[in-house]
Order: sequence, then structure tokens, then C-alpha cells
Amino acid sequence: MRGLVTTAVALFLLIAMSAAGQAQQASDSGQGIAQAAADEQAPRTYVPSLFGQQPIAVDMWHPAVSSNEPAPAVGVVDTSSQDSGAVEPWAPYVRNPAQHYLLYGVNLSGTYERDGAFEGTPAYSVGLPQMDPYLGFLGHTRTGYYVLQYAPSIVPYDSETGRSVTFHNFTFDAAGAFTRRLSWSFDTHAGYGGEVGRLTGNLNSQTVVSGVSESGANYASIQPLTGNSLNASTSYGMAYQLSPRQSVQASVSDTYYSFTYQPVGSAPGLHDDALGLGLSYNRILSPTITMHAYGNGARVFSGTAQGSVPTCNTFGGGLGITYQPTRTLTADFGAGPSAGCGAQAANYHANLAAAMRNHIKTYVGASRQMNTSYRLNSLWEDNVVAGAGKQFGHADLGFDAGYFHGQPLGLTGPSNGYFVSPRINYSLRLSRISGIGFSYRRFHGSAGAGGTPDLSFAMVTLSFSPAPLPLEK
Repeated sequence: MRGLVTTAVALFLLIAMSAAGQAQQASDSGQGIAQAAADEQAPRTYVPSLFGQQPIAVDMWHPAVSSNEPAPAVGVVDTSSQDSGAVEPWAPYVRNPAQHYLLYGVNLSGTYERDGAFEGTPAYSVGLPQMDPYLGFLGHTRTGYYVLQYAPSIVPYDSETGRSVTFHNFTFDAAGAFTRRLSWSFDTHAGYGGEVGRLTGNLNSQTVVSGVSESGANYASIQPLTGNSLNASTSYGMAYQLSPRQSVQASVSDTYYSFTYQPVGSAPGLHDDALGLGLSYNRILSPTITMHAYGNGARVFSGTAQGSVPTCNTFGGGLGITYQPTRTLTADFGAGPSAGCGAQAANYHANLAAAMRNHIKTYVGASRQMNTSYRLNSLWEDNVVAGAGKQFGHADLGFDAGYFHGQPLGLTGPSNGYFVSPRINYSLRLSRISGIGFSYRRFHGSAGAGGTPDLSFAMVTLSFSPAPLPLEK
């Protein structure tokens, strides 16, 4: 009874806050329309959202604008391929004169989980209640922006393991400029908790290309369900504009991953840490084509609770081409040699993303890269991801899929896995804050990946996604 009362109070507060946000949005709409034409000239950058399939879009500071003028309005989501009936959170695209926003929402789900037989453990099925609250802050600085997000995935009770499971997701992204030529960016993404919470969270929070949120191959790797993982990645980058057509970029990064079995000490844990450095030179060949020359390297530390593995150094480089005829279509390809830490002879990356005017969004990508952020000691990997979405009136139909094949450093055998996730969402039009979604997720991995080979979830989700709440007029 206490849980029901708490849930009812939380929903009441959520609806009250959404009403306030919509009232503020309506009062500012006239100013937003007047400013829309000017804002179209500002560069737009996208930040992955921890809530829903849509990314967060921010209109960046433009060097041609005097730094004494106020920053342009903060954009919340790009709906160039949607109409006012869009089912995604924060639609339609908001152009408010406010510089800071509160983002909030919650998903309430009923989840059916089925685990395949594994190492003598019989297959079983279980029903799980789940809650995914979301809180974020978004705003402009004088020359850039910041986005802070927190979205835990909470399973109050798992009858199979006899414990509650929570996976905490946290991100902070920021960017700005020191001068008209020198800019900077910073991002940190972290997650900690149980595997069930990770796999039932938002799959589209990895990266954004041309306004299209993409999933990542990390979801194709299943870790043991009786443990907690910690993954944290941080990077800081600087870019210098040599001329209108040339720029150079440099970045430093740290990626850490660890896994601890529960109860603690029942099995040895694992950890990986990679300190990285990246450099690139970019030259605009035409209004739609940019050439890149890039190089990167990392020092990798790996080990278990029983001892560490000798550190190794890995590096790679190559040439790449980016083709972007419009803001909503991007094709990117690059390749070159690589070595160290079990690397193959070459690295590569290729990605195509498009948000079309007929309400279709699609992406496909492949890469060979080093990644320690979500594996049990798997370093160089071949990854493939793909997805698509189509809006039909108030309904949205889509799917995501991914595959990886990992080459480890020696503690475990080669690992591979895949996932598929079809979904359908429908807007209930309840004060424009509610929707219902149905999704199915199937994960399959090898024993070398460390977790259960087969795992599937069927989810029914009620989503409350109010309009962002401006924090000032």
C-alpha cells in the first residue's frame, strides 16, 4: 500500500510540473517564433539522451555573432522529420528564450524476462516491475552549452536472484570556445549496477549522427546477472581552426571498466583501464566533403582480483572521408593500420545515418576498434550496428540491432554476441505527456563473453515525458 501511495504522489507531482512547463512554453511561443529565423543560422550539435529515442539538440554559439550578444535559444529536440503528432519526448521542437531547462520524465514498465539454460542452470522465466525516472539540466553558456543527465533503471525485486537491481546512468556533456579559432569539448559517461537494469534501459543513448540516435554494440555483450559492473569514460578535446577550410583536433581520454560478482568474493572480478590520446587533421574539400587524417594510441591496464596482466600499448591511424550533403544525411568512412594489444593489422570505421522528410530515420555502421568499457577483458573488436524508425501518425515503429566479435588479451576466450530489439510506441495524447510502448529484446552471446548465452525481455512501458521546464523567463 505504501508503494502505491508513493507512486501516486510521484505521478501527481510529475503531471503538475508538466502543466507548469507547458504554460511557460505557451507564453514564450511568440518570442520563440520571432527568434527562429536567426537561430537557423547557428550550428547545431546533438547530445545522446538517456530518455527516449530522440536526441537533445542544442543550437551552438556562432563565431560570427558578437560575444556581447545573448546566446541564442536552447533547442531541445530536432523534429525536422516529424510533425506536431510526434510520439517522441519533447516534441515539437522547442525554441524558447530561456537559457536553462529542467528535463524530467519517468517510464513505468512491466517486464517479462526469460533466461536460457547455462552451465547446468535450467532456463527460467520471471516477471519484473520496473521504473526508470529521468532528470536532466540543459543550458547555454556564453560560448557553448552543458547537458547533465541522470537516469537510473530500477527493478524493485527480482524473484530469481532475490534482490533489487538498479543500474545508474549518468552523463555530462559540455562544449565552448576560448577564442573564435580555439574551441573545447568535454564529456563523461558512467554506469554502475546490475545487468538486468542495463539491458532494459535506453538502447539509443550511445551516439548521435545527423540527428539520428544510434545504439551501440555494447548491448550485444551479456555480463553475468549475479554481479555489478562499473563503466566510466571521460574525454577532453580541443580544436583549432587553422583556416576556413582546415582544422586540427587533439583529445585525451580515460576508459575504465570493472565487474564484481555478488556476493563479493564468490568469484574473482575483472577490470580494464585505457588511457588514450587522439590527433586529427581535417580539410574541407568542398561544401559537402571533408577529408580527415587521424591517429590514436592507448596504454591498457588489465587484470583480475588474482593478479594483473602486463600492460600493453596499442596505436592506429588512417585517412577518412565525411560526406554530408544536408544536415540530416551523413556518410563517414575511414581506415588505416593498427597494432598492439592483440590488434588486427588494420582499423576501420564506416557509418551512414539519415533523417528523411517522410518520417523515416535509419542508420548502419561497422568498425574495428579497441574498446574496454563493457567487456570481460575483450579489447580489439569488430562491431556492426543498424537501426531504423518510421512514424505513422501518432505511432512510431522501429528496431535496433548490433553484433560484436572480440579479440581478448588472454584471460578469456574469444567472445561474440548480438542483440535485436523491435519496438512500437503510441502517443496517448494525455496532455501530450503520455505514451505507451511495446518492445522485445533478445540478446545472445558466447560463453567467452562471460554471461548467460540467451536472454530476452518483453516490455510494456507507460511513458510520461513532459515538455522541458524553463528555469527562467
